[in-house]
Amino acid sequence: MEFWVHVLNTVLIFTMLGLSLNLVLGFSGLASMAHAAFFGLGAYSAALLSSRLGWPFPIDLAAAMLITAVAAAVAALPALRVRGEYVILLTLALQMLAYGLMLSWVELTGGRTGLPGIPRPVFFGWKLVTPLDFLPLTAISAALTFLVCQRIANSPYGRVLKALREDETATLALGKNVVGFRVSIFAVSGGLAAAAGALFAHYHAFINPFSFSLDQSIFLIAIVTLGGTGNLLGTVVGASLFVGIPELLRFLHLQQDIVAPFRNLIFGLMLVAFMRFRPQGIIPEYSGLGRKGRAAGSRVSPLGNLVRAGGKNLVAMGLSKRFGGIQAVKGVDLELHPGEVVALVGPNGAGKTTIFNLLTGFLKPDSGRVYLNGEDISALPAWQRARRGLVRTFQDVRIFQRMTVLDNVLVAIPEQCGESLFNLFFRPKRVATDEVEARLLALNYLEFVGLKAETNVLAESLSYGEQKLLALARAMAVGPAVVLLDEPTAGLDPQWVTRLLELVGRLRATGCAIGLVEHNLEVLRAVADRAYFLEAGQVVAAGRPDELIKDPRLSEIYFGL
Repeated sequence: MEFWVHVLNTVLIFTMLGLSLNLVLGFSGLASMAHAAFFGLGAYSAALLSSRLGWPFPIDLAAAMLITAVAAAVAALPALRVRGEYVILLTLALQMLAYGLMLSWVELTGGRTGLPGIPRPVFFGWKLVTPLDFLPLTAISAALTFLVCQRIANSPYGRVLKALREDETATLALGKNVVGFRVSIFAVSGGLAAAAGALFAHYHAFINPFSFSLDQSIFLIAIVTLGGTGNLLGTVVGASLFVGIPELLRFLHLQQDIVAPFRNLIFGLMLVAFMRFRPQGIIPEYSGLGRKGRAAGSRVSPLGNLVRAGGKNLVAMGLSKRFGGIQAVKGVDLELHPGEVVALVGPNGAGKTTIFNLLTGFLKPDSGRVYLNGEDISALPAWQRARRGLVRTFQDVRIFQRMTVLDNVLVAIPEQCGESLFNLFFRPKRVATDEVEARLLALNYLEFVGLKAETNVLAESLSYGEQKLLALARAMAVGPAVVLLDEPTAGLDPQWVTRLLELVGRLRATGCAIGLVEHNLEVLRAVADRAYFLEAGQVVAAGRPDELIKDPRLSEIYFGL
């Protein structure tokens, strides 16, 4: 009996670790190889505070969580400068550095010998000694960890994390502070891992560096990946299997030299089987509710109530950008005014999308300034420009494929109360009220573009035309004063083009300033008030579309007339 209670305690501790890692790996899309380092920092912090300074439990646990959360936040900063496999390499280096310190700093950690004699927790005179004594503590801790992770995952904060996982560039374009969200989730994940480490140290009354090695990080990643990234219940199942199987082999009284290879064989076969037949894991992430998602009784607001009151002037002066030996943009001046549509036209490679990137802050100009309603925004990052009302769409749509249509729009709504971790846990009523209002607003945007019936559908299941409409609804949800549409009709058949142009016209009627990159001559004639013709990164002509079309030189080299 005591053996199985010990197994259950171990499962619960590793469930806490898996849940904390899932916040970073599953919901944020960052493959951290340093989770065992945070686990170890929490364990050593609690062990040293309790054994050498005499701090009682759970004060030492709380201090360990704080220390590790700060360390994780600091560690996240350099990781934000890299992407993809480079995050893996950077966190791998951090893991190896931490493990090396645990081994070599003998005066503090005990080195290979470890730290024995860690005090057992005492509650109201009751000392936790046996596995059965510890079971209520580990069970409550695991349950609390699950609830914290669930609260984060199902919140506006969690939506932003999922959006970052899907497409960081698109998330920046919605006005979200990517650095802030990623640093904070690293801190939360590290703090929760530290709680598991503190429990681990007190439970065993002994720790050494070998429990916090790279193998442990890989083991935790396997728990999350095979259980199901982005699904908390999957992590619970994954921890139960991966911790339970080795203990079961031990229970069968197999020789130790047989157990390790046999365990590795089982894990290897499981990994191959899941990669082949169920790559999404045991319990995959939520996958939509089908094609019908209309919200009964919701009221649709007039479009004027859904966007900022009036537009803003956008002025660019002398914008230039060079990539190596290529002058992509050279001395471009342009203006957009409220209530008008201004087009950028020209051959491929003329610099149209590059200008959009310079205007919205995704590229820094070599020279030139950008002004929004008279404010110089040249030094502002992309997300701050979006918050001021300068919003864009992309050539390649860049919707969040594994999120529902509703969540794609919800995540774009600015200044949501639930995007703050403090509000999430200390102002739950305000967060709930704000969420109801945000959902109604998002449904109104979807109604406007004609996608309300697809509310609970995964965005990846939409047709290309529907994805274009979703991108427009998402941009509108930010509350644009100026919206830049990059080839909005590209790849669409005539009926979708007509529908999209109708929406652009209605958006212009609200006073929003609209810029677009467009190759379709009929579209230019239908919606553009003015146009700039670009060639080799320079504006060579400007005026009404009909005037440019009648220009003999432009007609010959571009319009084909």
